[in-house]
Amino acid sequence: MEYFTEDPTYLATGLGILALVFLVMMKATQQGRYLIYAGAALGVLALLLVVERLYVTENERIEDVVYGLAKAVEASDGDGAAEFLTPDCVLERSADQGNIPMRLVTSRFAGPLPPDKLKEELENYTFDYLKVTRLHANAGKLSGMGTAEFAVHTMGQQRDPFHAFATPPAGMGWSFGLREVSPQVWKVARITPGRMDRN
Repeated sequence: MEYFTEDPTYLATGLGILALVFLVMMKATQQGRYLIYAGAALGVLALLLVVERLYVTENERIEDVVYGLAKAVEASDGDGAAEFLTPDCVLERSADQGNIPMRLVTSRFAGPLPPDKLKEELENYTFDYLKVTRLHANAGKLSGMGTAEFAVHTMGQQRDPFHAFATPPAGMGWSFGLREVSPQVWKVARITPGRMDRN
């Protein structure tokens, strides 16, 4: 279930349409009260947008971590990527043994993911693009633990030995386990490739 604080798109769209309807009614009837109604609807819309920009939920903070990590990986920036991980971050083996790219990723990288290993590995890759889709974040309010499930679409090259790679058209599913390391600061503690429970 999504709340208006997560995605106010429907409410904002409704207020915009309502204001437009009032403006059309003012034009058609030449009654000034519809201009006041339209102004009130636009005022509530502006207030909603200001509150949305200032109020950030924990789920949105987790989404920011996922997008920030993806941007750092796309730039092959190991130091930048390490900023989004806990010191004890672990990359788990994929349960999807039929997926060959997943088997390759997990056989090479499974286990602890210290910053120096991450930096060394990322320097060996260049990405043409890396796009996160179907992201669903969930923050545990009391536990300080959260999850993020998403798909990644990417294409690029490994430098040594050279070979090109690309994800399947549906993308590769990933699941992150996150921990709130300090108030309002989330970091990735577990990475599980090949897992995409949501459609």
